[in-house]
Amino acid sequence: MAGSSVPLALLSAMLFAVSAALQQHAARRTAAGPAPPGVPALLAGVAREPLWWWGWSAGAAGFCAQALALRLGSIVVVQALNVTQLLFALPLAAALTGRRPLRRDWWGAAAVCAGLILLVTVRGGVEPAAGHRSRTWLVVVVSAGILASLLVLARRLRPCPQARTVALAVASGICFCMTAVFLVFAGEEVSRHGLLAGAFGPPTAGLVVSTAAGTVLVQNAFAGGSLPTALTAMTITDPVASWIAGVVVFGGRPAVGAGALGAGVLVAAGVALLASSPTSHDQRLPPSRA
Repeated sequence: MAGSSVPLALLSAMLFAVSAALQQHAARRTAAGPAPPGVPALLAGVAREPLWWWGWSAGAAGFCAQALALRLGSIVVVQALNVTQLLFALPLAAALTGRRPLRRDWWGAAAVCAGLILLVTVRGGVEPAAGHRSRTWLVVVVSAGILASLLVLARRLRPCPQARTVALAVASGICFCMTAVFLVFAGEEVSRHGLLAGAFGPPTAGLVVSTAAGTVLVQNAFAGGSLPTALTAMTITDPVASWIAGVVVFGGRPAVGAGALGAGVLVAAGVALLASSPTSHDQRLPPSRA
């Protein structure tokens, strides 16, 4: 059963990459202008973009695939495989902007993916039913504190669009990590008590809040910066935060040794390549609508 989670996780990663590419294109077109729009104006603007709704549909399908993957396998493995969004997103960004990714972009994305997959391999999986709900509140409180700090930082970074995009994307990655945690518990509620009881349980409420917050944050990140910058920050934060949540909530043990160190070096090298790439900092804006 656990092996079935891998293809589902890869499918969700591909769908999330399609969603991110389409929504970022729509958000950047909506935000094009002398001054960035506020959150209400941005959300109203993207809601009028058919391309954004196509992206939303792809994201909804990815969410369903992710839910099934989390039900069958470990949150640590599933969320780590989500980093393959970077590989799917590079050609999509090129198709939408008319620019080809550089060779360093591919090397950076491959290094990040290899590092996180190596980390999962040396660490091992966590059984999906091994969660301790009493520990979830600790993760929620810590995540809320980090999110508040990132939002304050993003406000101060308004003169630096790429840095602000990173802060917002990291915040959205934390939200989507919490979505995965709540998905696991919501799936347990449905399997034990039925769909109706599970739909109104506390895990579902947390799922709705974390998903809504992550969606708003990532739209702001997409509107202010390039797709590689936003997606790299988000897809690195999500699996790392999920790994920590797996240790705290799902009884996992931290990986130690040469394998974990090698994984960290690969991830750091990949992030450095992507973060400093001209592709990440010189993406062309889509033309604004008349």
